[in-house]
Amino acid sequence: MGTAIFEPSPLEQLNWLIHLQYVRGEVTKCKELIRRQIKKSNGKHEYAFFKQGVMLREDDKIQEALESFQMCHRLNCDNADNIKEVAKCLFLLRKYRIALEAYLEAERISTKPDWEIYQNIGQCWVSLGENAKAKEYTKKAVQLGKQECSYALLIKILISEGDLQAAITVSNAALEACPDSTVMLTESGLLHLKVGQIQPAFQCLSSAVALNPSCSAALLGIGCITQAHEEYEVALSKYKIAVQINPDSIALWNNIGMCFFAKQKYIAAISCLKRALWISPLNWKVLLNLGLVHLSTNQPASAFNFLCAAVNLRPDAALPFLALGCALFELKDPENSLKAFQQAELFSKNDYGIMLNSTLALLTIGQHEQALIALEKFKKASENDGQLDKQVIDFSHKLENKLKKLMGKNELEELSESLLENSEVTNTKQNNDGEEDNVDINKNSENVNVRNLQSDEV
Repeated sequence: MGTAIFEPSPLEQLNWLIHLQYVRGEVTKCKELIRRQIKKSNGKHEYAFFKQGVMLREDDKIQEALESFQMCHRLNCDNADNIKEVAKCLFLLRKYRIALEAYLEAERISTKPDWEIYQNIGQCWVSLGENAKAKEYTKKAVQLGKQECSYALLIKILISEGDLQAAITVSNAALEACPDSTVMLTESGLLHLKVGQIQPAFQCLSSAVALNPSCSAALLGIGCITQAHEEYEVALSKYKIAVQINPDSIALWNNIGMCFFAKQKYIAAISCLKRALWISPLNWKVLLNLGLVHLSTNQPASAFNFLCAAVNLRPDAALPFLALGCALFELKDPENSLKAFQQAELFSKNDYGIMLNSTLALLTIGQHEQALIALEKFKKASENDGQLDKQVIDFSHKLENKLKKLMGKNELEELSESLLENSEVTNTKQNNDGEEDNVDINKNSENVNVRNLQSDEV
């Protein structure tokens, strides 16, 4: 008779059952089966440890999940998937440098290029502040996988660098690869809106809302477009839907408040803006808008408090200083009002409102010659502007008539002529100077322009 030979069952015998229970959501049964398999194999069951790590990570037990994946790596150190999972846990634990090293190791031992590894390396470099290296790996992930998440990461990197046109190009490519992606349609629409391309922005955002009527970001973008065209009822209808989906959005409450302000419903406007301020107490734009609303309702003291806070939070923007100057003027403090207007002028050259308000403040404190200089500066800046607002023109005429009354017509003409002669002498002197002075002037103007762009974007 032949002798019976005992063959132990392979470790992988019940892997199919573990996977089946996991995908069915039978968590208790799956965990019990994993525990038995690990005990039966004396801690050498790689797949059981892998699934245990996945389930622990889903339960937000990141450290325990990391230990399970590290056990998988000890059992099979040549498996790139094990290293990827270890790196993912390290990234979630905010250990970005170690996670990056793990992903680079996974890239080294991987038998074929993996778009997910490239994208995660890019994400690690972003977290470490290395945008150039992050862009390099993310581009590899986009070319290899053409996945929505890779496109989104590349767009985020380009926006952080301020290259909005390149970000729009990437978003258009993403829409070709993922034409039904609500996220990409919304991102593309908001990018077009940032660069002032209203029609393509409206098309993308409308398509996003058609695919997902509860997309609050797309509804916010459409509301912004209609609000800019003074269609306040349409904008409010979009905002009301969006705010039910995302009730903690600062931008939504701020825009709703400004719609009510435009409709002269001041109490509702203040209530909505204070709701936005409650969500984000250090948002300078909300503080500025609250100051403007209180100015419009003849409450300069309350406006002063909000505008002071806005100026302290954003001391490099012109509009908060301009509004603060108006509040101080209403509070019968023209000297400090003038200082605020002068500070605003540092950050916004050739702003008609600042020039005329400065002229009014100078007239009030009796500095007639300086007021005339400011008025002449306004005339020179606006002489070629064919789209000048009628209210601005009327206000400038009133200031000029006031100056004539205070100084006398002849004295005013003589002073204007002397100022013109001085300006001609100054121009001649500047033209006779060397090239270095011109270069310095250009540098200063570039700095001012950059500062204004930054304050507009934030």
